[in-house]
Amino acid sequence: MYMELKKPSIPEDIKTRWRRLVNIMGQVTDTSAALITQIHPETIEMLISSESADSPYSENEISPSRCGLYCDWVVANKSPLIVNDAAKDKFWKSNPDMIHNLTFYLGYPLIWPDGEVFGTLCVLDVKDNLSAKKYSDLIEEFQSIVNQDLAFMLDQSVQQQEHNDLEKLLAQQRSEVKNRANDLAEINIAMRVLLNHREKDKEHLQQDLLNEIRQCVKPWLKKLEYTELEKTQQLCVDRIRDHLSDSSSMPHKFWHQLTGMEQEVAEAISQGLSSKFIARKMFVEKSTIDFHRQNIRQKLGLTKSKTNLKQFLLSFQH
Repeated sequence: MYMELKKPSIPEDIKTRWRRLVNIMGQVTDTSAALITQIHPETIEMLISSESADSPYSENEISPSRCGLYCDWVVANKSPLIVNDAAKDKFWKSNPDMIHNLTFYLGYPLIWPDGEVFGTLCVLDVKDNLSAKKYSDLIEEFQSIVNQDLAFMLDQSVQQQEHNDLEKLLAQQRSEVKNRANDLAEINIAMRVLLNHREKDKEHLQQDLLNEIRQCVKPWLKKLEYTELEKTQQLCVDRIRDHLSDSSSMPHKFWHQLTGMEQEVAEAISQGLSSKFIARKMFVEKSTIDFHRQNIRQKLGLTKSKTNLKQFLLSFQH
């Protein structure tokens, strides 16, 4: 959860609280210096320093790390350290803090929730300090408070990062939705254009087919004109000629709604032919033509209108 997350900076309100803790710790233990340090890759920072007049450290003071300081040992081992008198300890008598004659040290590690060391909480003095050892439990409580603050800050940072990631994801999704909407709009336009082209191609194909039929049939009709035909045969020839003529002038938007029989009836009505004549011409009963008339009026929305069907059909012609 935390490993890849950059550690947050310490806000001023947290520093103010830590400063109160450090001052209390210094006063209770009567030590020369009480500190909260923060470890960096190559240095150690005196992040918070007690306000004791005897303290040789100032806040934000930087020292090289891993050079033998007491705090270096605490950070490296993640363990508390107590040194009663460094002057009598050959391991510690040459450490850099001896420059200030700070022979006593009591320090605890401060650790982020992911196990990474933040720094130390410590007190230092020029003499073996019995009060510091007496109040070590209090210092451990202060250590716990600071560690809890570190956990809280890291949790807040994680939540903020998750919020930022969510906002970024939502922004990406909104962008994807917008792009898809644009794509759909373009597809819709392309489909409309394609359908229009198909409709025009269909009309052209129908016209080409009609022209081809005319070219094939009309010569034979011409020959039949010089042939003696019975009345019924002549009516059939006339009917074929009518179908091949250019009289089909109804617009496609209306014409495609009609059946083949209705188209023939509509063409005849637009030519001014009576129902009786149309029936005889088509070899059907007059009632059949009346039935088709009614269907045509219904498809044209003229059922409840007194509009003359012939005039209405003529108004649609080119």
